[in-house]
Amino acid sequence: MPRTCTACSHDEHHQINVDLVHRDPYRRIASRYGLSEAAVRRHSQEHIPELLVEAYESLKRGDAEDLAGELFKIKDDVERLKARAEEEGDLRTALLGCDKALKALELQAKVEQIIATRPTINLHLNPQYIAVRSAIVQAVDPYPEAREAISQAMLQIEEGNGLG
Repeated sequence: MPRTCTACSHDEHHQINVDLVHRDPYRRIASRYGLSEAAVRRHSQEHIPELLVEAYESLKRGDAEDLAGELFKIKDDVERLKARAEEEGDLRTALLGCDKALKALELQAKVEQIIATRPTINLHLNPQYIAVRSAIVQAVDPYPEAREAISQAMLQIEEGNGLG
């Protein structure tokens, strides 16, 4: 049974993560929060990369949603101006408004498709992969050289570089 990560379950886990991202030495983090240096190292290797990916994807999703909101405002403006041109009998401007409305609608559809339907597959966030990786790391924990070699190979896979 996999052991619980003491850094993840620590009351100050967020600050531990911040310190790791700032590249504070493991020894200093361990003494500051009453953890073992090995626990801080394992947490850094096993959990920080996935947390950073989640944070990055969250930012991207927020940017896309902001863009969609702006697009809705523009589309509403185009619709309003087109309706006004039609009311005033300005057919040329109304037709231009229809063209702009169609382009805004096409862009909206593209943006919504990107936001709603584009799947992102991150192997290193897959629960089964994380469980296997954790089991392997734990199994080779008594063998530092093997642990380091396996960790490096798995990092290559996670970064999309493969092996070899």
